[in-house]
Amino acid sequence: MDVVVIGSGIGGLTAAVALARAGRRVRVFEQHYLPGGWTHSFSLGGFLFSPGVHYIGELGPGGASRRLFEGLGVANDLTFFALNPDGYDHTLIAGERFDIPNGRERYEARLVERFPRERDGIRRYLDTCARMTREIDAVMRASGPADWARVPLRAATLLRHAWRPFDRFLDDFVRDPHLRALLSIQAGDHGLPPDRAPAILQAGILGHYMDGAAYPRGGGRALPRAFIRELRRQGGEIRVRTPVDRILIADGRVVGVRLDDGTEVRADVVVSNADPGVTWGRLVPAEHHSAGLRLRLRRMRYSTSALSLFFATDQDLAGYDSGNYWYSRTTDVSAGYRPTLPLDGPDPFAGLFVTITTLKDPRRRADGLHTLEAFTFVPHAPFARWPADGERTPEYLAFKARLTEKMLDAVERVIPSVRSRLRFCELGTPLTNTFYLMAPEGNVYGTEKRLSQVGPFGFPLRTHIPGLFQCGASTFSHGVLGAGMSGLAAAASVLGARPDELLDARGQTLRVLPHAPAAPLPN
Repeated sequence: MDVVVIGSGIGGLTAAVALARAGRRVRVFEQHYLPGGWTHSFSLGGFLFSPGVHYIGELGPGGASRRLFEGLGVANDLTFFALNPDGYDHTLIAGERFDIPNGRERYEARLVERFPRERDGIRRYLDTCARMTREIDAVMRASGPADWARVPLRAATLLRHAWRPFDRFLDDFVRDPHLRALLSIQAGDHGLPPDRAPAILQAGILGHYMDGAAYPRGGGRALPRAFIRELRRQGGEIRVRTPVDRILIADGRVVGVRLDDGTEVRADVVVSNADPGVTWGRLVPAEHHSAGLRLRLRRMRYSTSALSLFFATDQDLAGYDSGNYWYSRTTDVSAGYRPTLPLDGPDPFAGLFVTITTLKDPRRRADGLHTLEAFTFVPHAPFARWPADGERTPEYLAFKARLTEKMLDAVERVIPSVRSRLRFCELGTPLTNTFYLMAPEGNVYGTEKRLSQVGPFGFPLRTHIPGLFQCGASTFSHGVLGAGMSGLAAAASVLGARPDELLDARGQTLRVLPHAPAAPLPN
């Protein structure tokens, strides 16, 4: 069986590796000159940036991310640095800082110490979220009519709460505005404000990072590099700068792809890791769309876009560490998802995420300079008047310059005076995401993660066209683990197997080095 995978995001690479390890001949075609999708890293001004990988959870023994990496044979090519266990995420909300530590007990104790009157609600909130995440696993393992018949018993908490907006869910547990903001601020990891995000989404983020987080040595690009090594060991291949023009269909089933240069590549199976808007809007002719697909496409909404500031400084960052910094100007976290228009107006950005990558990966630089990345959510609409692949006009460049200064204003709420010590600074906009990553509307998380577009309600892995499969952030879920699991499940669907049957961890051990190790690091 010949397989073509379109796109080398982590979902596509996972599917490619899993299928190659199962003996299939696999070729991956990537339109960008860098592989990895959102996990790629790029160099600008002599500095390395990783726009889509900031931390990964569940890397401890038995963790889902560890099982995926070890089971696919890529773990020995990866090393992670644990983030600060006393604060893998730092929050700065309305002028007050709170550090989110590793572990349920420590987190609960720290919350209760700060909000003693909310003790009972904090405990019940954490208990309920933990039950919901456990019940997700039970539902995902359901494999027959008998299992599905027991879902109401196995997933009572999930069925009660999953669909509720997160802020209404919080009403059952806590009242303090600052506490509610603190419990909500990590919503940036899925891109929906607390007043719209389904409770299950936030519970999933909480569970993913409950035991801490880590960052790959070498930045985000370490992930695609490890996957590509294993793909090649298994006889597969990847080609960058190779856009796919069309998915070829004959007699109602997939027969291969046509590349932009006109070359036709025959394959029994095509796995598209491209965004559904690209897969169905450009690669598959409309005459092959089913009525159900056309309805889904009409109703589809994309996640938010973002401004991405990549910068470097010679400022002494003593007092900062490897934890991420979440900033909200007020306790209304949802305001960060509703920037005041015009974007370059005088109103400050209400929310921001800042990461200092040279403190996450201590091997990154030896010259004392630091690389940082900062993000704030913005809509695509203010950028729609410029084509993503068009010339950058003086009007656009002036707009971007004003936004850069406004972003720096927000960054200085987290790192005062950093503007005066900049050694490099460049702003990415929604057009950047569309041009380099083929992300429609500059989205950062695929489809919007409302309940009707996530998990079993996302785009299906097996399409209505025989031989055509999908994976990626708009199918099962987003993020490294979500997209990776979608690729594994897509490969399993191709092979008629269970996902866990494609994982073999023999000889694999993932290394997660402790935070800020004092001893010299191993090679």
